[in-house]
Amino acid sequence: MLSPATIHYRAALRELRASAVTPGKLNKPLAANFRSVIEKQKASGKYSDIENALLFMKSQRMHKILLERYNPTGNYTAEERLEATTRRVGLQMPQTYAPDSES
Repeated sequence: MLSPATIHYRAALRELRASAVTPGKLNKPLAANFRSVIEKQKASGKYSDIENALLFMKSQRMHKILLERYNPTGNYTAEERLEATTRRVGLQMPQTYAPDSES
């Protein structure tokens, strides 16, 4: 049977891999930092700080996934967002006047 410290450390590593900017890539200094915190909490036998950190990281990752799914125009520029909104309601944006164009 695994110790609680090992279980929490492995959970932290899984969450760090899942929430990494490049998928599956682990940030070594951050993992080492988690390991030192877990080792400190191992002496007291209380892992509430690590559990809270894991819950926070999981919630942040899920929040990002849901934002991308339900708010697809979140990373658009203002003009792109306006065009996407007008297309969504069945309209088209008029062409903008460009003084340097001939037509």
